[in-house]
Amino acid sequence: MSASFGQRPAPSGAGRLAVQWQAPDAAEIPAPGDGERLLLSGVVTGPVTTDWARRIASALKEGRYAELARLPGELAGCLVTEHKVFLFRSATSREGLLYRRDGALLRWSTDPTDLLDGPGEFGHEAIWRSCRGDEVFVYRDLTPVLPGQIVVVDRDRATVVEYDPIVPLDLPRHTSMPEYAEIAYDLILRAVRPYAARGRIGILLSGGLDSGAVLTALVESGADVVAYHQATDDPLADESGYAREICEHLGVPFVPVMMDRDEGYLNEKWEFPHPFNNIAFRWVEQIADRIERDGITFLTWGRDGDMVFGPTRYGLHDVLRGDLRPREKTALCRGLLCSRFELSRVLRSALPSSSVLDDLVPTGDNARATDFLTPRPGVPDDRFDDEYAARDHCVELTVWRPRGIQLCNPLGSKDLKRFAARMPNAYRLLPYQGRLITKPVLRLLLSTRLPERIWRRYGRLWLDSPHKDYVLHHSRTLAGLIGRPDAHLVRMGIVDPQRLAGVLAEPASLRRNAEQLMCAAMTELFLRGDARRTSATRKGSCDVPRATG
Repeated sequence: MSASFGQRPAPSGAGRLAVQWQAPDAAEIPAPGDGERLLLSGVVTGPVTTDWARRIASALKEGRYAELARLPGELAGCLVTEHKVFLFRSATSREGLLYRRDGALLRWSTDPTDLLDGPGEFGHEAIWRSCRGDEVFVYRDLTPVLPGQIVVVDRDRATVVEYDPIVPLDLPRHTSMPEYAEIAYDLILRAVRPYAARGRIGILLSGGLDSGAVLTALVESGADVVAYHQATDDPLADESGYAREICEHLGVPFVPVMMDRDEGYLNEKWEFPHPFNNIAFRWVEQIADRIERDGITFLTWGRDGDMVFGPTRYGLHDVLRGDLRPREKTALCRGLLCSRFELSRVLRSALPSSSVLDDLVPTGDNARATDFLTPRPGVPDDRFDDEYAARDHCVELTVWRPRGIQLCNPLGSKDLKRFAARMPNAYRLLPYQGRLITKPVLRLLLSTRLPERIWRRYGRLWLDSPHKDYVLHHSRTLAGLIGRPDAHLVRMGIVDPQRLAGVLAEPASLRRNAEQLMCAAMTELFLRGDARRTSATRKGSCDVPRATG
């Protein structure tokens, strides 16, 4: 059964009721069997035929979940049968599939606003953490389907099955860094190859290593690709020289799009299905508008490069216990001892619980500044968790999907995730002559494919500069948005108006809290949108976009 947003059907006396919200422009999937329905979302490589749909349905109904895990593409979806509902999401899917159970009623969608019954269905602590900039899921009564999971719902219960695990690649012992580099590039080529024959596609090119590697592989695969770059006139954050040089080297059209830094940067009319508690939402809108005008409907980027090639922890433990040759261990230990880290910290990193990068984790003394928020003792630290990226789902629902743009993530392919699970931590960072060279494997694979200025790039830019500059010059705008007595954050007791006034009046405090002030502003816009949306629902209005479940 289907239903409009805000209209919650009452369970019939015949039994349970399942409600599916479907995008009005969603492609029709062949029915796998009588009385059954299959809906899919994401990038599917290959034709969607009746036999293919039956194969998915049979694997789900018969519990052959490993067969489902072998299907190519970034796939999520649901199968509705007479007695069960199967919700599934592959290990590489970017779809934010959610479900909700209320007694006899089961509902699911990729848009959380489809599943809400009233205002304020979120946790107070989660909203506080959103203002701090944490990647947090705020809805109390909605449950995400996480990557690699199947949720089987029958009359009595919901059972969660892990069906698509990330198993490390089977590589020989003591595989060297150059060998890792060539393996990685082969996997990137394999990831982009299915998209090379789609006609003209786009790529979000920052000028960095990750998107540069994806573009290099696309060109080698014969793709017709255009590079779009978020350009800024702030010299501290201008990467356009790097991006242009990559495009000139590869013979790819380069389209710089100048980004707003002034009045258009923050729009109080924005509505979000999740808090976009981050900077530069306007920049995403601007680049998407240009891509839409150019008629590009398929877009790639370098997302997940940090996860595949970058460091999450590093220390003597990773060097001494890593799968490395003895000569490499000696050189890396020497590099650590000659690094900028204190000797005591280096020695402490011989423990598996310690890392020389602990200062980069926003906890304890390194926690993000929240001087304008009402203190809330006992709030957990922000630990990175990419299993449900609410910000990415927010952008997908509000920017890419309404414009008909499919965003694909080659560096998030399953084989590259398996590669990352196998590669030693010691190959993710290289202490050298007092510097910390990040992503050495990625730099090595690009050293024979891109100009030296690109793969040797180190530091020099402050990419947050234009965003912090906006906060420093628009303190009154922020005060009017989050500091007024009728602001949702003030009424909830999350923002303290007096503490906020003190932060906005002191340049040093304003600079220290700049990113969190923007996170709070975006969270306030989320709360306003929630209030407007639920008010309209009560009046019988349902003028909101649909997302495929």
